[in-house]
Amino acid sequence: MSNVRSIVLTSAITALVASGVTYYFVQKSLTDETLNSSKKKKKKKVDSQVDSQSVDSQQVVHQVAQDDASATSLDLKSDSSKASQEQLPIPSKQNENEIQNDIPSDIPSDIPTTISLHSTPQGYRVLSASSITITYATTTNTCSSLASRLLSSLPTRPDGSTPATIVPVPTLDWWDQILNGSSTPSTSKYDCPILVIILPTWSHGSHSYESTSLCAGVDEISNDWRVDPNHLKHKLKFAIYGVGSSAYDSETFCKPSKIMFKQLRKLGAQNIHGLGMGDVEAGDIEKEFDKWCEKLRPKLEYSLEHNHGIKWARVENGISSILEEKKGCCGGKKKENEEEDGGCGCGEEEDEKYDNFDVDDESSEGSAVESDYEEYEIEEEQQQGEGVADLEDMGKIMSTQEKEKNEEKKSDPKEMVTPKQAASLKKEGYKLIGTHSAVKLCRWTKHQLRGRGGCYKHTFYGITSYQCMEATPSLACANKCVFCWRHHKNPVGRTWRWKTDDPYEIVDTAVNLHVNMIKGTKGIPGVLPERWKEAHTVAHCALSLVGEPIMYPRINELLQELHRRTISTFLVTNGQHPDAIDTLVPVTQLYVSVDAPTPDSLEAIDRPLFKDAFERLKKSLRLLRNRGQRTVARLTIVKGWNSDEIDGYADLIALGKCSFVELKGVTFCGTSDASNLNMSNSPWHHEVKEFAEKLRRRLQVLTERGGRDPPPLYGLACEHKHSCSVLLARVDQFAKDDPVTGERKWHTWIDYEKYNKLALREQHQGIKFGVEDYVAPTPEWGLAGASEEGFDPTDLRHHKKGKRPRYKRFDADGVPTHDADDRPLAEKLRADLTEKMNRAVEKFRRDNGEEQSVMTESKKGERLIEDPRLMFRGLTVGR
Repeated sequence: MSNVRSIVLTSAITALVASGVTYYFVQKSLTDETLNSSKKKKKKKVDSQVDSQSVDSQQVVHQVAQDDASATSLDLKSDSSKASQEQLPIPSKQNENEIQNDIPSDIPSDIPTTISLHSTPQGYRVLSASSITITYATTTNTCSSLASRLLSSLPTRPDGSTPATIVPVPTLDWWDQILNGSSTPSTSKYDCPILVIILPTWSHGSHSYESTSLCAGVDEISNDWRVDPNHLKHKLKFAIYGVGSSAYDSETFCKPSKIMFKQLRKLGAQNIHGLGMGDVEAGDIEKEFDKWCEKLRPKLEYSLEHNHGIKWARVENGISSILEEKKGCCGGKKKENEEEDGGCGCGEEEDEKYDNFDVDDESSEGSAVESDYEEYEIEEEQQQGEGVADLEDMGKIMSTQEKEKNEEKKSDPKEMVTPKQAASLKKEGYKLIGTHSAVKLCRWTKHQLRGRGGCYKHTFYGITSYQCMEATPSLACANKCVFCWRHHKNPVGRTWRWKTDDPYEIVDTAVNLHVNMIKGTKGIPGVLPERWKEAHTVAHCALSLVGEPIMYPRINELLQELHRRTISTFLVTNGQHPDAIDTLVPVTQLYVSVDAPTPDSLEAIDRPLFKDAFERLKKSLRLLRNRGQRTVARLTIVKGWNSDEIDGYADLIALGKCSFVELKGVTFCGTSDASNLNMSNSPWHHEVKEFAEKLRRRLQVLTERGGRDPPPLYGLACEHKHSCSVLLARVDQFAKDDPVTGERKWHTWIDYEKYNKLALREQHQGIKFGVEDYVAPTPEWGLAGASEEGFDPTDLRHHKKGKRPRYKRFDADGVPTHDADDRPLAEKLRADLTEKMNRAVEKFRRDNGEEQSVMTESKKGERLIEDPRLMFRGLTVGR
């Protein structure tokens, strides 16, 4: 098998070389002659020329190499006959000479292996002698930018090239790289390859998808009894920097990096720099990374100077610069008394210069290194019996770090928003208030100012959208939801640990900022003067802008101040702080987001910081029962993620017996590095409506079943097609019989004047009030099934140019029945469209069985929904 592989690879490499010259790679020959000469530190380098345009040939080499890796035995304890497995299999001597002869004479022999951040040269080997590899996995591009930051800080040659190589983790087969990358240990203290790893942390200490190949490969190898326990001894030196969030518990902080550090040490690799751990919540991870790099660069200096002829010097700002490029420490001339170990022969002074390079450096790493690393290192030292003196040094480090942590706790609380986060928020239109609050003008406010329709709260509950202020007293949240429009750039935390601003100042500043933004809309084309004047008076406050408002310690005072100003309150919480819900003062309407019906799906959708997130959610829902005011279970439907668990949702809603159940299709907010959502995950309005009807029927089954604590009966009350929203309401609280006609009518709207009086009376006199005390009738156009579909007829719907739907109504199969102007389609056109739909559905079923829709999940976790019944719904016509 080995001979067959060699023949195939030899042919492929020869074809590549014959095609032209655009790329170089270094290949270590493992012939007997080379193995013998390696004792004198002589390496035979073959610079092969590969045409980058020969894609097919490159793929052949890569695929054969992968097949070779997968077929290789794990018994690495055998003799040197396994040497043929190192790097790419070497062609025969004859073919090797042919390759040498094809190389133009003007190609320099010391060309460094350099690549971009998003490519890896074919045949690249991490364990190649004298190489320096920087590898990273990235989720939000943080690790990618740090890797680039490290590379840019290294010295370069006069031609701008660098011997270091950046390799994204997913581009390599790490199982193959580690097992088959090098068959012999380094013959010099300077030529051992160096690997710098930068790893992110996913939810609760798990590794990200991008780092799977590395983490899984190293884990498998380090725990395989067939692999030599010291497989990487004298073959690899490494340094690791982990990126994590301190908002999660300390046990999971940078956990993948801690595990990787331990496993590489277990395999015998030598750590040249302490485990660095950066906290994204600190807001200055680049500075912490730079501190770590300052102490790493000297460790790289020895390799760069000895192996690549690059000599650098420190400057005042800590950045290294090249002083000269030399050819070995003796100017390229070997002395006659060349040492047996392959040394340069210049004497002991040169060797002494690099002595420290062979010692694991566990010394001070500053704040970028946590005490968790020291514990891991102590455990390793005790298991392997290494370096007693190092333990003493680590004890000093741990003592210093503990002292720094205690001093930090005694200091005043820090501000929530870092300068970097503040700049990002301001760029997105947020008006920051104090240290942790913000206000922003909602797009629905601007829509209704121009007479173009209001938000779903206008349809469901009768608010005036152009008099609604959207704000938050806490930009921090306890979740990292995949559908969050903040794209995970806002602060997060499980408890309040920041400076606390005065609630009265927050309200006063928020109102003033909102009114100033309203004043700025006067020049917008189409703004109605009378509405613009009325908008200067804030009547409603949606505490749902971003973050978790209920985390704010003085939330009750803030709510009472809003009510004192006769401003109604709509507060949204994610259900992770049940104790705060229990002590909350009356709110006009209290929402609890129910994003998933099971613990696993909640973990996938919300990515909560709390380990017991699902239990917290259930406790929060139970507390809604006795609130006394209107409560809402809000379901954000993400197609392909949480749209198929009707029973689970019904059970959760039954816990809270909420006044309403709001169902809203997720709005796709564009691509996000930390999100796997795409446009197909945003459901159509008819799909949200179908989901709502299924949920209503399931709740009815639970009600009719009875039992000890059955849920109330719900009905489909309202819909707002413009925002893909549907409302289920409790029949016993909001469906009232007309005293004249006896017809049952929905009363989901709010009598705001009456509510303000009731709220102030309870605040000052302690007189309780209930949901039915401030209801108002819902207009006909807002009811489910109305022709207006929730759009206020006093306004006029506008569509962007070229975005007007071609068809307005559809039958149950998705075939259009009415055109854009709501006129019935001609019978012949409907027949043609039906035939076209039937052909598409038939083809889809031939390819996918009897399924009506198919979800395909990519390797990165993205879920793409295909459904032929939606083929006509996205069609548009120009105005």
